[in-house]
Amino acid sequence: MSGAPAGRSLWRHGDFVRYWSACAVDITGSGVTAVALPLIAVVSLHATVWEVSLLSFAERLPPLLVALPAGALADRHRKRPMMIGAALVCGAAFAAVPLADASGHLSLELLYAVALVTSAAGLIGSTPRISYLPSLLPGERLLEANAKVGAVSSLADSAGAQLGGAVVAALGAARAVCFDVASYLACAFLLGSIRTPEPVPDSSARQGSLRREIAEGVTYVLGHPTIRPLLMTGTAYTGVFAFLTTLWDVYLLRELHGTAAVLGMLLSVAALGGVAGALAVRRLVDRYGPARVMLAALAITPFTELPLLLASPGRTGQAAIAAGMFVQLACATAQGSTQRSIRQAVCDPGMQGRMLATGQWITYGTRPLAALLAGAAGTWLGLWNTLALGTLALVIPFFVLASSSLRALHEIPAASAAS
Repeated sequence: MSGAPAGRSLWRHGDFVRYWSACAVDITGSGVTAVALPLIAVVSLHATVWEVSLLSFAERLPPLLVALPAGALADRHRKRPMMIGAALVCGAAFAAVPLADASGHLSLELLYAVALVTSAAGLIGSTPRISYLPSLLPGERLLEANAKVGAVSSLADSAGAQLGGAVVAALGAARAVCFDVASYLACAFLLGSIRTPEPVPDSSARQGSLRREIAEGVTYVLGHPTIRPLLMTGTAYTGVFAFLTTLWDVYLLRELHGTAAVLGMLLSVAALGGVAGALAVRRLVDRYGPARVMLAALAITPFTELPLLLASPGRTGQAAIAAGMFVQLACATAQGSTQRSIRQAVCDPGMQGRMLATGQWITYGTRPLAALLAGAAGTWLGLWNTLALGTLALVIPFFVLASSSLRALHEIPAASAAS
């Protein structure tokens, strides 16, 4: 592991900066696509509420299918080649969108296929990418590193959303996806330039059964007294937000008469809230402890959806929604960085990939069902009523964490506790 002493700035750690930069360019491109794809589906292809929910379902199904094998493979093999390969696959898949548009063959079916492929490849790449960080830095630098990655991710997301609004307005939604293709190529190059030797996985791990290793990961996570309640909280949080975000774009574009520029602006402001949360989380955790930070963030979150429910078309409503989303993403980033650092610190080194993948399988496994439920509820109950139900459900994650033993956690456990 390349050294990064406690007193030395991570900005002087060349390989961390390359890793950080790869995350930044990847998410900038994804921010452009976050604006472009809903507009392609809702505006260009005139998708119904149910068809939009099917697109969301396609994006969110892969964790159920590939998360567990991805985690076992990440513990079996070197992580960096997996990260690079996944970025290249995503870039190639997204390139199909502008090519199909240019040839007159753009369709919802193609979007569904692209969503499935890129989501699966992205998960196969993100599992080793996140679990790679503990091999790049010592345990006492993980919260700082996660905060820096969270900050640049949110800032890049903001820049990508703003860029997406401008590019979509200038070139059209389908052509704007070309920026995401370029970002994946740049991400692969930056990850390939990292020079720190990656620890070679234990050769005995590659001789065992993949199914047995997956089962070991699930058993380890479900039996861990710290990781399990964090994942249960994350599962509730992710499921409710998957329900809400399935219909968010449709409600904004159709009921509140939003445009590409408005969508990009709102996503950009929300991402800046993520920057604020990432910059503040380390001081907040040092002062109040990780449990209070996570509980406070979860308690505030339901109120951040109220501006969307109460807004009317126009700039005043847009400003209120932007403020709510800013606070929402600040809370999400603060609690997300905190719980991720706790899980990385307490997890055995040989289980990092499987721990993360099992967490994704459990946490993200609710998202496909939530997307379909949102589509059905939005069709039968109406968009506003469905969003109101989802907002009420945002209190569930708070009560899940508050009822666990982690409510009294005063500091992030030392990495040595992993053994």
